[in-house]
Amino acid sequence: MPDPGRTIDKTHLSIDQAEDRGFIHRDYLAHCFRWSHVVKHLGKKKLYKKAKILDIGCGKEIPLIKTLYTMKMTPNVYIGVDANKTVCKTNIQDKIYDKMGGGNFELFWNFDASNPTAFQHLDLTPNVITCFEVLEHNTIPKVIQILANIHKIANKNTTIFISTPIFNGKAAANHINEMTYEQMHTLLKTSDFDIMHTYGTFASQKEIEPVLYETGSNDLTIAYEYLKDYYDSNILSCFLAPLFPRYSRNVLWEVKICGNQT
Repeated sequence: MPDPGRTIDKTHLSIDQAEDRGFIHRDYLAHCFRWSHVVKHLGKKKLYKKAKILDIGCGKEIPLIKTLYTMKMTPNVYIGVDANKTVCKTNIQDKIYDKMGGGNFELFWNFDASNPTAFQHLDLTPNVITCFEVLEHNTIPKVIQILANIHKIANKNTTIFISTPIFNGKAAANHINEMTYEQMHTLLKTSDFDIMHTYGTFASQKEIEPVLYETGSNDLTIAYEYLKDYYDSNILSCFLAPLFPRYSRNVLWEVKICGNQT
């Protein structure tokens, strides 16, 4: 059970740990697919060339900017912030820094995204904001403030990607706060965001299969049964999830701010 005394949890999901086990579980697969979704977005009309990205909860291994760099899609500006302690520079960080230049690639550690003045010093209006697997590691008051901070730094042209686990009666031990789909939907709306798209990122088969079969789509069920014969549950959980966000264990919310803020 989560510790009710904590206000923030700094758990770090590491690809190195996954490789040490010789097994990439669905959580990390879902991370990879989230990053690739953002890469796909930035690839449209070569948006990455002018992209100013704020990556909240960038992670010690900064996988989003490394993915973009590897795909030769270096953005105009990338700022990563994370609550974890300062991380030593790596060779790839130096390469990205050399490619982008000083000031266009910055990392901030020990960063409290729930501080009301957290982003004031950045002097940046990002056109892409990511906040992947962050909100569940904070108490509700902190979550509300993080969303308020995102709203303040964004404008009507900013695309915001937020991913959260969906509470299904049992929360992960390292999650301080998990919300149901309806609770998260309501929180985003009351925080003055327009929800443009929702995608499941991974799902439990026992929750997805009944919904899948109720669709009556023979093509989909035949494809699923065929793939089920080959893939294990980790792959299958990611395969179907985007189709059924309300029944998924984790959801990616693509949102924009409401109103005419510029």
